[in-house]
Amino acid sequence: MAKTEPRTLSGFMELLPSEQILFNQMKEKIEEVYKRFGFLPLDTPIIELSEVLLAKAGGETEKQIYRFKKGDTDLSLRFDLTVPLAKYVAKNYGNLSFPFRRYQIGKVYRGERTQKGRYREFYQCDIDIIGDGELDLINDAELPSVIYMIFTNLGFSKFTIKINNRKILNGLFESIGQKEKSEDILRIIDKIDKIGKETVIEELEKINIEQEEINRIIEFISITGNNSEKIEKLKNLKIQNETFNKGIEELTYVFNNMKIFGIPEENIMIDLSIARGLDYYTGTVYETFLNDYRELRKCMFRRKI
Repeated sequence: MAKTEPRTLSGFMELLPSEQILFNQMKEKIEEVYKRFGFLPLDTPIIELSEVLLAKAGGETEKQIYRFKKGDTDLSLRFDLTVPLAKYVAKNYGNLSFPFRRYQIGKVYRGERTQKGRYREFYQCDIDIIGDGELDLINDAELPSVIYMIFTNLGFSKFTIKINNRKILNGLFESIGQKEKSEDILRIIDKIDKIGKETVIEELEKINIEQEEINRIIEFISITGNNSEKIEKLKNLKIQNETFNKGIEELTYVFNNMKIFGIPEENIMIDLSIARGLDYYTGTVYETFLNDYRELRKCMFRRKI
């Protein structure tokens, strides 16, 4: 009988005991902050019905899902903790108190190309505030304060919470007649930090965006200045679009209240290229970067469920 070599699948992580102890300590510190802010624990199954997970998936996300059949049942491994949460809330709506503040720390699975800092099996540390109807925008300013406290408690000081609002981008695309392609454009520009400006331009050309419109999009997401100057430049564009102007209003409100929540401005950056590719992001979006370890990042965002 041939010997089987003991090996772990590419992109899946196993730690030595000393490393696992450090990992557990970090996980506990994150969980402590979540509890301090009043979030309640939740756990959802790793395996879900494919029809549930694929309800809001598309494009690259759908291609990355681990999908298989058991008998006649079509199953998938969860690719994030958001869709299972949406299912949980819909299923248990009558038994929950709103706003429902939940946290979940668990493994998710994505069949993507492995690279430094990116795995096929990894942990997500998720928090969500779910309203029954309208949810006050102040929550969008509170969530970054959770991020700030977590990174500070983990011993980091050099990190940047990048913030944007999807309404601003959607409003821009509407104003240049590209509403129908807005999701495709968002997915492309969200990758600019990874693939660079030239490749983003090539990708926009592939979906038949005119050169003049591409130039306007690139110029827009490249707006420079400090946070207040960027907001002023957005207002000075005088784009006559209700969605665009609502996005500026929300971004300004969230930015001002982040500072009230105690986040130093040196840890905040308005970045108009932050988009997040999935279509369930509707308003405020964030990404947090460790300044000295750019390949590692923690994504936080607002959802409407």
